[in-house]
Amino acid sequence: MYALNTCLNSSSLLFIRATNASYYVENNHEAIIDAETFEMVQRELARRTKGKNRHSGVHLLSGRIKCGDCGGWYGSKVWHSPEKCKRTVWQCNQKYKNEVRCTTPYLDEASVKERFTVAVNQLLAGRDAAIAAYEQGMALTLDTTELETQQQELLSEMEILNGMIQQMIRQNAMVAQDQNEYNQRFDALSQKFKEAEAKKDAVAQQISDIRDRRGTMEDFLRILKQQDGEVTVFSEKLWCGLLDYATAYADGRLTFTFKNGSTFEG
Repeated sequence: MYALNTCLNSSSLLFIRATNASYYVENNHEAIIDAETFEMVQRELARRTKGKNRHSGVHLLSGRIKCGDCGGWYGSKVWHSPEKCKRTVWQCNQKYKNEVRCTTPYLDEASVKERFTVAVNQLLAGRDAAIAAYEQGMALTLDTTELETQQQELLSEMEILNGMIQQMIRQNAMVAQDQNEYNQRFDALSQKFKEAEAKKDAVAQQISDIRDRRGTMEDFLRILKQQDGEVTVFSEKLWCGLLDYATAYADGRLTFTFKNGSTFEG
């Protein structure tokens, strides 16, 4: 048995890193799902993590049915009576947690899907008008040009302030100064920089939110345009692409609010 002592210099290490590098090639093979569907799923996953009591579950109905009494979200519950009759129902997650018990009913998945199909056909009946109104609304409300200009102006201001701060630090290191006066000027510039940075971050968040909404609206329009004729069976694609949420009421009504803001009863 021989022991091999290897001496590695910086060039060797660089070579090792290079030979162990990973390379990612885009569009090299046919995708499992198309890019538009992938982006729509990512927006749906992000949506489930937002909002009060949003449910992060993977079930199709998770985070989609709202209680008309308390505004909470429905979740799945298993009834064990007896084992051979076990069934899964959906009820308000807050039904027994609030001082006043919610009176909204239990729902079963099959009924929700059937009633959604009724509602989506009402939406499709006015499809052309909905598409025209939606496209006009997108053009008016989802333009980020002004915000992007504002963001760039704030970035330029931050760059100038940072340059002034760095110059002040260098000058203080080379030339004797009154340190109290220096600290006051330094703190003043630092505060201006922080304020500009906070404004820039707020604008960036606005731009991100608008782009998210635009993506959701583009998904809605694309699926709406693809659908031709009456829907006869439940469609998971229409559920995910068109529906924002459903609302269950104590009197048994179940309404469906779509991503264009329209609401229909199922």
